[in-house]
Amino acid sequence: MDFSRNTYSHDDNRSAGGLLRIFDFAMLLVTMVAAVLLVCAYAARWVHPADAWFFAFAGLAAPILYVANIVLALYWVVRWKRRALIPLVVLLIGAGWISLFFKPTLRKTYHEPDRRRSSVIMSYNVAGFLTESGDELTSTLDSIAAFITRTRPDILCLQEFQSITADQKPRIDSLLGMPYNRVNYKITNSAGGGWGLAVYSNYRIVGSGVVDFENTTNSAQWVDVLLRPGDTVRVFNCHLQTTSLDRSDREYIMNQEFLANDGEVSREERVRSIVGKLRRNFIVRAAQADSLAPLIHAATPVRRVVVCGDFNDTPMSYVYRTMRGRLADTFVERGTGAPSTYQGMFNLFRIDYILHSRDIETLGYSSPAGISYSDHKPVIATVRF
Repeated sequence: MDFSRNTYSHDDNRSAGGLLRIFDFAMLLVTMVAAVLLVCAYAARWVHPADAWFFAFAGLAAPILYVANIVLALYWVVRWKRRALIPLVVLLIGAGWISLFFKPTLRKTYHEPDRRRSSVIMSYNVAGFLTESGDELTSTLDSIAAFITRTRPDILCLQEFQSITADQKPRIDSLLGMPYNRVNYKITNSAGGGWGLAVYSNYRIVGSGVVDFENTTNSAQWVDVLLRPGDTVRVFNCHLQTTSLDRSDREYIMNQEFLANDGEVSREERVRSIVGKLRRNFIVRAAQADSLAPLIHAATPVRRVVVCGDFNDTPMSYVYRTMRGRLADTFVERGTGAPSTYQGMFNLFRIDYILHSRDIETLGYSSPAGISYSDHKPVIATVRF
């Protein structure tokens, strides 16, 4: 009688069981870390980056952390372990915020709004009407203008608007074909051109102003547009502090070079530099939101308000919560899927917004893919005033 087979089988089972227990323990550690980080991401909406900047980084990774916790919950459910409650509870805590990132398509299409009873608003960071083509910069002005003309917005807010010479501004006006505009240059040049913000409108502009941010190239502007006699809406066009990551930094992250030394500068120094840039600009951006948001929300009791712009921050951030306040987010109202508006960094981030006061109705929302004239996608909302 051969007992060796049963002995080896018993030893193999015991070894496999030991490995599984070790793997489960490692997965438990991962689960706890992922759960804590997701809670930190939730808290990022209320914690000012100047007080504790780590929360802002967690908020930046919120969609990834949410998916990670779903995967971990499924793992423990399959393993039939009560540890599944850890990620499940954390996921349930933030269930109300998932619509900031993802809206399932509950029906195939929305009815096309009647343009006679609605208005189209577009917000677009046009990157100076320039795009990188190898080591050269190529003008995108004609392509962007053609796209805008096809879309036919009634109100158009442009960030990183640029006219290189004084002669170029009239040409841009002609290409866009909208009768009213206000342009505010934060930076001017000797050729009579500049770089900054612009609002174009089919409605008459009856008032305007600028909100300047000190020690930065960013700013905000507002215009009052006349919808009909005695009826105006105030439109804010905002460009908040950028991340300041240059092309080299972005390629370093996207190519995952941080996983190995680059041979010239140590990994630790390069990562520390990138984290330092992000941390500084989280703080600056939050301060800009603190100064701009009171102007926006003070206007809402007396007039309707629309807020457009590149906030350079995600919905799970102090900046977004401060800027939005009680306003409606057009994506939350009528968007579908999981749109990103920034076309870099793995296309993960929604950082461009159209918000409005609650006495305006959102009829449609889109941020069309395939529009590659800038590193941002346009954001388009159809509303009823």
